[in-house]
Amino acid sequence: MTVKFNLIGNRSSKPVNAQRLSYPSDKVYESHTDYVKFRFVKYKPPFANIDGGNYVGIDGNKSKGDESLNIYNNSLTQFISAGLPDIFMYMPEDIQTEYGAEWGGKGFTNTGAGMLRAAGTAANADNAVTAAGSLAQGFGNMMQRGPALVADGIAHAMNSLPGKIGGAVDLNDVLGGIGGVILNPNAELMFTGFELRNFNLQFKMSPRDAEEAKHVRDICTTFKRASLPRIGSSPGNTINNWMKGDAADGESAPDNNSNFIGIPNMCIVSFMKGGKVHPFLTQYKPCAISSVSIGYTPDGQYSTYTDGSPVATSLGLSFKESKLVYSNEISYGEDGSF
Repeated sequence: MTVKFNLIGNRSSKPVNAQRLSYPSDKVYESHTDYVKFRFVKYKPPFANIDGGNYVGIDGNKSKGDESLNIYNNSLTQFISAGLPDIFMYMPEDIQTEYGAEWGGKGFTNTGAGMLRAAGTAANADNAVTAAGSLAQGFGNMMQRGPALVADGIAHAMNSLPGKIGGAVDLNDVLGGIGGVILNPNAELMFTGFELRNFNLQFKMSPRDAEEAKHVRDICTTFKRASLPRIGSSPGNTINNWMKGDAADGESAPDNNSNFIGIPNMCIVSFMKGGKVHPFLTQYKPCAISSVSIGYTPDGQYSTYTDGSPVATSLGLSFKESKLVYSNEISYGEDGSF
């Protein structure tokens, strides 16, 4: 017997509200209450140079002092709507943000530390003769570390023997084995970089009527559509649409080029108070939706209304910020800050 798999796509269906979806559905969020607003936009290639090099910061600042920052943030200055409805949600219980920098211990031998000190002196010296003398002294000190150089040669020779018959040793293994010493690590704390921020939001939705159940369903559908790639996209047409400013509708036909898939949409997450961004909560640059988790039994038991809609639905969202946040982007005041 042949079994046919049923593709349920419902690709032609429209949400109950093409402009906005909300939970609770009757909440007037813009008036005074605190809420989270989700806006979906098309991914903008960061190196496409869409606006001809007219770099402007996300705050509209063109000052020369922020030129590097404006260039980095240039792809955040304009967006094309993804054709998906905006979503308004109540403030979840767990809202937090985290800032971090990566630091690590780095070991420098006496030779290496001496050479770096000499190089630092040379880089900051006004007298070229003095600088050259410092560098020469550093190399001279290096040549005085004869035992270390010999030990390093022994370790290299042992590791080069076929069949690993020499074992796997390093410089300190040789020095410790024949001289009872190892090189002074001269450990220093060094800044190594920082990463894009991640954050999670959790919601639980219990519809009170059939209309609100449709909102819950369409909210989940919107996040699913926004987080997934689209098959049949053409890189040339994508760039042309950006340059012309054409906003393709979320239901528009693809290019039917199966060699490529379109990058998923981005999401602008805003913590709001009334009609403005919240003055006390951290805001984020446009984010990628890294995961969407939907649970139909958040209370541990499957239960539905007569129309089949779940009594409760949980929605878990994970986001990754699209750009790094630098110290000079953190501001005081009540206009919201990263």
